[in-house]
Amino acid sequence: MVRGASSHFSMRGTDLDSYYPLALGVLQNFDFLIGDALRLEDRALLRAIPRYGGGPGVELELRRRPKGVDIHVLVVPSEDLPGDPGVFLMRQGAFVGLRSDAASDTLMKDLLPALRRDDMQRTRDPRFVRTPTNIPEWIFFNMTGGSVTWFLATVLATVGAAYLLFWAPEGAYRTNNLLVAGLLMIIAPWFGGIFSRTAARGFVAGFVTVALPAGFYTVSALGWGLGGLYRAPGVEAIDVFLVMFQGGAAILVPVVLGFLSGIPATIAGIVGGRLFPIRMKRARSSEPI
Repeated sequence: MVRGASSHFSMRGTDLDSYYPLALGVLQNFDFLIGDALRLEDRALLRAIPRYGGGPGVELELRRRPKGVDIHVLVVPSEDLPGDPGVFLMRQGAFVGLRSDAASDTLMKDLLPALRRDDMQRTRDPRFVRTPTNIPEWIFFNMTGGSVTWFLATVLATVGAAYLLFWAPEGAYRTNNLLVAGLLMIIAPWFGGIFSRTAARGFVAGFVTVALPAGFYTVSALGWGLGGLYRAPGVEAIDVFLVMFQGGAAILVPVVLGFLSGIPATIAGIVGGRLFPIRMKRARSSEPI
């Protein structure tokens, strides 16, 4: 059983990249040398040994969280610290069943206030606090990663294209082939693409927006099923391809239309990425200090 002391706390409103050098500075101010460090995408581990002679050593684990950093602190006699690179007591379950050690307890009491830096907190006006800390950001349509807006825009654009083909009320617009083609092949994919915010996601959004309802339209127009969906007059932007692809080849019509609609959606995705850049987390391999 390992002798020592342990503690953990969270730093809300900060991030791993900015807290990591602060933790290094705190350890160095306490006359520790960094014996080993491991940087991963979502966490970092540090082992600190006394600069002069014996005494307690320290292991820190910093875990990235959506709204801050979790800090785990382990103080043990330096002779109990592993000497092999990449081996940490924290990963061996040292937190379980620690025996009390007077020197480690004393160092822990001095070390914790230095690691709990209040000036690392980004203060916010309470009027602009957007989400409770116990509710995931994506529920509130967080714009950071772009996946939620991509999904919602694709769903809305697809529903809009289906409404245009199947459920929109009768009117003079249905005989205006140029207007219907523009709404179906340009406007709807553009809407899905611009909120996707990348070229690849924009293409996928545009493809799904048109290919999915066009598939149901094709099945109905050819009399293969779903007879209640086809409306007269038909949509010339789709019917012209039905003439080109006869028989079973007609199943390729939605695919062709999807690829064509993906072009304006891809352009829209590039434009959306310029207007609302996506801040993605970059993976980090293990690296030395």
